[in-house]
Amino acid sequence: MDELPAPDVLFRRFLDDSKTFAGARERFQLLVTDLVSVESPAASEVAAPSGSDWGIDTFVGALNKRLVVWQSKFFLDWGEPQRGQIRSSFNEVMKQAKENGFTVSAWTLCVPSILPPGEQKWFDTWSAGKRRLHKGLIIELKNGGRIRRELMRPDAAWVREQYFPRAAETVAAIAVQISELLDPLERALFVKQLNLAGHEETDAAKGYFFAAEAMARDVSARAVQAEVNALNEVELEVHGEWESAFNLARDRADVDGRIPGLVDVVMSAAAALPASSDLPLRPAHRRGIAHRLVEHVKAGWVAQWREAAKQHEGPRAGDIVTEVIQGGKS
Repeated sequence: MDELPAPDVLFRRFLDDSKTFAGARERFQLLVTDLVSVESPAASEVAAPSGSDWGIDTFVGALNKRLVVWQSKFFLDWGEPQRGQIRSSFNEVMKQAKENGFTVSAWTLCVPSILPPGEQKWFDTWSAGKRRLHKGLIIELKNGGRIRRELMRPDAAWVREQYFPRAAETVAAIAVQISELLDPLERALFVKQLNLAGHEETDAAKGYFFAAEAMARDVSARAVQAEVNALNEVELEVHGEWESAFNLARDRADVDGRIPGLVDVVMSAAAALPASSDLPLRPAHRRGIAHRLVEHVKAGWVAQWREAAKQHEGPRAGDIVTEVIQGGKS
């Protein structure tokens, strides 16, 4: 049996395959239900036309007696928005239990990621408080590592094959996919400006841009106002770092408009910006945001960046990414 990749690679495949956060979330919930059914064949789900599921994703038992509940959350990042969703889902199922005459005997949160230490401490503290409030209730966490181990069990082979039929190829497939995505971005405005600034090797920059573009699309799709506000704030901060660096170094531009060190200064400053609890971003995302600003003609890497943007005849990088995604769906 092939070994499965690490959880961060394994479950991000759901996002790569589905192309949308909503699709990845639905697929992860189905995976959890199928995994539960390995030991409990009666595992089931509930749904309503209104979208309300009473805070129940997967359950075993009867809605007029006792239930064991699994709550699936496709969390790849952690912060206060994720904590809020956990609290809301738990409170909803306990409220429905009280109003509809059933008892929740166990509640398990299932996530594809490994929690950072601070978030694990928060969950341990929060769950301990809920156990004290609801005597006899079992509360557990299944993180990506535990789910990965369950998938490796012999009796879960059919689940593994259904969701990860080419698990051994996952890492290589992602690497090839990223490589293929980078090539079309050679025509993008932000790459042209890097070339004008004297940067011939731009694959890392293309990767940063793609990471930031994918993140921004996810934030837009989720439409969580706190995340939208956090993204707007970090974009403003990165723009401010570029503006300060550009204004300080503009007079040092050579005859071709190149400003020595500008790109490196902005990249370092962007990567060093503090993380937001509402939208935890990696340094690669923040570097990519700087390139998105150039792509959106809000900044530039040479003195005459506005003129370079006007003269650019290639497609927008966002359109290139859309074409690649739509091509992957066909």
